[in-house]
Amino acid sequence: MSLGGATHGKHETVYDWAAALLAIVLTGIHLYLGFTADEPRFLVVGGLFAVGVLFFFTGYWRTVVYLVAAVYVATLGVLWFLSGMEYRGVGLLTGAISIAFIILVVYLFVRESSAG
Repeated sequence: MSLGGATHGKHETVYDWAAALLAIVLTGIHLYLGFTADEPRFLVVGGLFAVGVLFFFTGYWRTVVYLVAAVYVATLGVLWFLSGMEYRGVGLLTGAISIAFIILVVYLFVRESSAG
């Protein structure tokens, strides 16, 4: 299976798979919170992550979407912080995963932008 992006099936690396895995983990965390805490907003956030992961594996993926993903995740972190840091333990874990995800997708953006 080839991954989406500017390199479509030519240069998949561990970084491509790691980005997808981190996005799946973020999906799971948000869906878990949505169902266990009865918080519909987390279901929406998790659903958007799931759509992003599915989109990543299509031929429609474009390099710029890496930046959209980074901004999306960073915005979620800022909103969590400004809203009083609900679910602090899970939020800190999610924050650590999110930072790794942001670094990774920015790297992938730079790599694929310079490759094309």
